[in-house]
Amino acid sequence: MQQCPELNSLIDHLQELSNAFRSTSSGISRSSTGMRGLSGGNKIHHIPAGLENYQPYIRSERRVEWIDWQTKGLEFSPLSDGCCPFCTGDITGKEAQIRQVREEYDKSTIKNLTAIIRLVENLGNYLTESARERLLAITMLQNGPEAEHIEYLVALKRQTDTLTEKLTALRGLNVFSLQEQQNVREVLTARLIDLQFFPDLQSELMQGITDRLNAALMDLINLAGPLQGKINRHRDSMIRLIAQHKTNINNFLTYAGYKYRVDIAGEGEQRKLRLRHIDFDGYVSGGSQHLSYGERNAFAIVLFMYECLSKNPGLIILDDPISSFDKNKKFAILEMLFRRASGECLKNRTVLMLTHDVEPVIDTLKSVRRLFSNQVTASCLRLSAGVIEELPVNDGDIMTFMQICKSITASADCEEIIKLIYLRRYFEIVDERGDAYQLLSNLFHRRVVPLDYREPAAAGSGYPKMAPEKIQQALRDIREYVDSFDYPRLQALVSSPDEIKNLYRRCRNGYEKLQVFRLLELDQDHPVIRKFVNETYHIENEFICQLDPSRFDLIPEYVIMECDKLIALPPAANQSSVARIA
Repeated sequence: MQQCPELNSLIDHLQELSNAFRSTSSGISRSSTGMRGLSGGNKIHHIPAGLENYQPYIRSERRVEWIDWQTKGLEFSPLSDGCCPFCTGDITGKEAQIRQVREEYDKSTIKNLTAIIRLVENLGNYLTESARERLLAITMLQNGPEAEHIEYLVALKRQTDTLTEKLTALRGLNVFSLQEQQNVREVLTARLIDLQFFPDLQSELMQGITDRLNAALMDLINLAGPLQGKINRHRDSMIRLIAQHKTNINNFLTYAGYKYRVDIAGEGEQRKLRLRHIDFDGYVSGGSQHLSYGERNAFAIVLFMYECLSKNPGLIILDDPISSFDKNKKFAILEMLFRRASGECLKNRTVLMLTHDVEPVIDTLKSVRRLFSNQVTASCLRLSAGVIEELPVNDGDIMTFMQICKSITASADCEEIIKLIYLRRYFEIVDERGDAYQLLSNLFHRRVVPLDYREPAAAGSGYPKMAPEKIQQALRDIREYVDSFDYPRLQALVSSPDEIKNLYRRCRNGYEKLQVFRLLELDQDHPVIRKFVNETYHIENEFICQLDPSRFDLIPEYVIMECDKLIALPPAANQSSVARIA
């Protein structure tokens, strides 16, 4: 039920109404958003006498902004008596009317009122026609709600709160919550929704939604017997496994930083798996409701491992099991899965672990390979043109970004501009922002005359030119890496969109293509692509080590295809504009 968009949307809308009107022992809190919006009456519909001329502004969609604008402008009136702070015209005869706007209309009140009106519009289809009319009538009151109106709001809120609780419980149904119950049929039956007890919510839309939810529940109720048996067997199996491996599980929870411990309580058929928080006495009831998403995933991985030990399959597949965890938890999970005695983990078994995360590859192949008994092999899978390509990853393929930069700049078959892009990133990584870095930055900003941004900027003229001796020193430093470096020639190249496009087409892999693509401003209408390009540019700092991007093409094919399309557009379509590189 957690993946039902219709159910999620319904709960969200009902909770909006509940949040707008907070309950108190005597009814509804006057400080709640809804009551603050309604308490002064609907002055959008009932415009006070003397302010009728302002109707177009008061009833516009931007009324909150207008009220704020009008109020702030009025603060400047004392600077010139009788003079309009907006147009400087004479307002002597209208000043009282202008001040009345401020007295009658408060920005926050109108904002809250507008929010309530929109809430009624959004919630309207879930309510019966009569309930919708009553609620709309309350929002249109000239002098705010009276006692009978508040009583109706209280009654409506009780209905929506009760239904929201039932729907939330229904959404929370999963294997973990059912495992804690002795009678699955009773649990499922209690989740059925009977709208006859929610008179204001018996609309056609609501009836249709609840009918579909009830039908899905009835399908499960009809299978309650077999389902109960499977749940009991699975629960008993887990209890036996956990009783056998409780110490290892609790050690893992400690190493991973989780403040929970597992225990087995009771005897015989009454034995239950219980969860305890180390900071509190007693067991946690409804464990799945207290655990975070990451904590539930961690428990699921551990329980899955012990299930594999019990069933002894020939192949175990782990689909991206640790990417969502913090770094310390990632290693704790890997240690739990593969580093214990072979009978207590997945060591010496055939395991295929798929992941988008490079950290496990770095850990198991390079950083702490011996801790995993040198039993790990890795490959990089890439989907290209509908074909999956597999490229083995060896420990020599995992390099620091400084090593990658030096390898690229020393390469005989790499484009000159590509080498310089890597060289500039190398200077950034080692925090060397001297003459060579300054000259490369000027090159990628396409400056004919290099400027020195290390010097103070002069008023009116900006930063000074780089001194000739500093340019010469920069040339010497850069030519130690790229001996063919010639500033005027390369400045003309990066300033030519056609030359950059030709360079893009000659690039050997997706990573290089994206670095060159940044030199062209061709993605104005493609924010997703622009975000990916910019993030990729800075990804070198994410890990101490990474896979060599010149050998392992990790850029998604769809991103490069979009860049190819943009590069191929004629000048009129992409404006052939050259972007500034930060």
